[in-house]
Amino acid sequence: MTEIAYYPGCVSKATGREYDISTRSVARALGIELIELDDWSCCGATHVPNETLAIGLAARNLTQTELPVMTTCSICYSNLRTAVRRLEDNGLRARVNSVLERKYKGARVMHVVEMLSESLRNRELPIKLSGLRVTPYYGCLLTRPGNGIDSPEHPKVLEDMVRMLGAEPVESPLKMLCCGGPIFMPREDAALESVYHILQSAKRAGADAIMVVCPLCHLMLDAKQGAIERRYGVDLGMPVLYITQLAGIALGLGPEELALEMNSISPLPLLERVYQRMTGD
Repeated sequence: MTEIAYYPGCVSKATGREYDISTRSVARALGIELIELDDWSCCGATHVPNETLAIGLAARNLTQTELPVMTTCSICYSNLRTAVRRLEDNGLRARVNSVLERKYKGARVMHVVEMLSESLRNRELPIKLSGLRVTPYYGCLLTRPGNGIDSPEHPKVLEDMVRMLGAEPVESPLKMLCCGGPIFMPREDAALESVYHILQSAKRAGADAIMVVCPLCHLMLDAKQGAIERRYGVDLGMPVLYITQLAGIALGLGPEELALEMNSISPLPLLERVYQRMTGD
C-alpha cells in the first residue's frame, strides 16, 4: 500500500467534511494509506500579509513528515507550493529554520487532483459515467503559482480528469473566476454576484453538475446556492460535487462513503440517472 502524508487543512475539518470523508474513502479504494500530519496547523489561508510568517507556517507543516504531502484545498496547495519555492532561497530558509523545532530540508507537495490522476490512469472503473455532462471549476489558486499542476492561463487537467472518469467535460468561460470566498465577509454582495455568474454560466453550457477541487469553492457554489436563488429570483438546482465524490461514484463507492447526503444541493437524483443508464431502466 502506498503511503502519502495528508494535510487536510482547516475547512475540510469544518464546513468541508464531505471532502475529507470522500477523500479518505477514495484513497482506501485505490490502495493508498493517508497518514494525517501530526500537530498540523492552519496554512494562513489568504489572511497572512507577512510573507516570512506565511512561509514559516507552511514550512512547519511540511517538516512533520518525510513523505510527499497531499492536500485537498487549493488555498493550502498554493501556500505550500509557494513556500517550497521561496525556501530555495538559503537566506529565507535559514531565518525560517531558526524558529522551527524541526528543520525544513525540502518537500514534495501534491494536490488530490494529482493523486487521483496518477492512481486512476489506465484503471478500469466499475461505474460508467458516460452521458454525464460535468463542468470542471478551477477557481483561482489551483494553478497558481505557475509551473505547477497545469497552465495558469489555459489549464485542462480537470477536463482530462472528467474524461478519465468516463463523463463529458462541459466548457464554462467562468471556470477560473474567483468564487468570492475570500471576500465573503466584507463584500457579501460582490461574492454572491460572482457565484451567481459562475453557476449561470455552467447552467447555460448545459452541465448536469459542477466538479470542484477546493472546500471554499464548494461552500460558495453549493451552500450559498439557495441564497443566490432567492436573491436573483432564479431556479438553479445545480449539484456541485467534489472531485473525490465524482471519482468515488465511478469507483463504485456508496453515498455514505462519499458523504453525498451532506451536499446542500443533493446529487442523489444525478446518481440515480447514472445507475439507470447502466441498467437500461
